[in-house]
Amino acid sequence: MNKDCTVLVCSCDGYHDIVSPFISLWRKFWPDCPFETVLLSETIETKGFDSAILTGHGKTWCQMLAEALERIETPYVLMLMNDYFLESPIDTARFFARLNEAKQYDVASLRLNPNPPGRTPWRNTDLTEMPKNVAYCVTCQASIWNREFLLGLAKRNKSAWEFERYGSFMTGDEKRPLLVTQTREFPFVDAVHKGHWEKFGLAVCRENGIDLSGSSRTLPPLKAKITEDVKAFIFRIVPTTLLVKFQNRFGLGATKVRRQCH
Repeated sequence: MNKDCTVLVCSCDGYHDIVSPFISLWRKFWPDCPFETVLLSETIETKGFDSAILTGHGKTWCQMLAEALERIETPYVLMLMNDYFLESPIDTARFFARLNEAKQYDVASLRLNPNPPGRTPWRNTDLTEMPKNVAYCVTCQASIWNREFLLGLAKRNKSAWEFERYGSFMTGDEKRPLLVTQTREFPFVDAVHKGHWEKFGLAVCRENGIDLSGSSRTLPPLKAKITEDVKAFIFRIVPTTLLVKFQNRFGLGATKVRRQCH
């Protein structure tokens, strides 16, 4: 296995039903992945991963993440959520080029999808830089992370919600850059949202012959869909950083701290 980077897939027992589809699609679309692919969960291990880190029950998402990072030895980590289902092949050579750039520029993180996009061109490259202390400069999107930087963020937060919402405003003193690709270089779909299947997640599974008979998840109810549409509309008309600071100030939209996944 490559000694520069580890793939860490964050999960929990409550989301065990979607881990098997994840690894099936992972092995199909990145069969030559040269990095150790590690499952992070509580007590349930899933076949198909190179190894698993099981933390036991009773820990927050960030405590689980920090424990895993303290046990990983590579300087960089590709962190993924367990519902990031690959939908097309990964270009291994392209990924290695990005990993080399992460090392060359000593990045804090290099996000592989422009969601959200960076703001300014980075030197003489096709990358952009994300300013620090703005909303979603830290996200759970597929990124190559400096392991020590990621560990520091994990130790200062509790839930995945806090990691993104509060962690984004804990970067002001960080000297290393936050870089972003300008194209979608890690082709996944976010298959589950707030415990419910997304239609495109089900479609990817169906198109690739993935059996979901062991999952009791459903599509979101109409009320939840309307709520998400309203939130999306608000984010389109209100500056994102201003809106997220307001949410942080009053704890709006926060998920339960002990809830391990999305």
